Amino acid sequence: MRRLLAYLFLVLVLIFSFQSLSKADDIKDFQIEGMSVGDSLLDYMSAKDIKNNDLNLYHSKSKFIGINFSGNKNTYEYVYVYVKRNDKNYKIYLIRAANIVKNKNSCFKIKKKIVDEMKSLFQTATFQEGKQKHYYYKKSTQYISQFYYGSDGRYSDGARAECLIINKDIAQKYNIGSSIEVVLQYGGEFGRWLESEDARPS
Repeated sequence: MRRLLAYLFLVLVLIFSFQSLSKADDIKDFQIEGMSVGDSLLDYMSAKDIKNNDLNLYHSKSKFIGINFSGNKNTYEYVYVYVKRNDKNYKIYLIRAANIVKNKNSCFKIKKKIVDEMKSLFQTATFQEGKQKHYYYKKSTQYISQFYYGSDGRYSDGARAECLIINKDIAQKYNIGSSIEVVLQYGGEFGRWLESEDARPS
């Protein structure tokens, strides 16, 4: 299980659970499993449950921590929420949700539906699309579609859908599978941290 959690974290950068079909100018208007970035995680989990569901992926002084969302999930198999380690209000900076998929073709079909929905919603956002080799699972490929409001997708409010297609050898070695992932990110602070040494799994 820890290997799977680490795998899902390492993906940088199901139908998206939107509240509205109108044009959106703010990522915070939308939800994944009822949650939005900028919300307090205390609205969805008790402080005790938050502490008990710390993924413990980072060293004890890291700026952010990842929490396994233990509430009801209707759309996703895995939902992880990122908050500042010492924030008593547990403000949500990133929500990452994922489902395991059978293969590349099935993932692309799901991703297309998500991206088409995003395009109708995030009409004023900057849109980028591309692929890259995964930095850790070298023979595996990420296919990313992202929308963001700001000058740089890494450091702006944004949403993205991604297929991570795992190479067969890697899948057997690490006992992991390909996945479809949807992410909401709030602001640049988390993005800068994610690229720092502080964010490397322990």
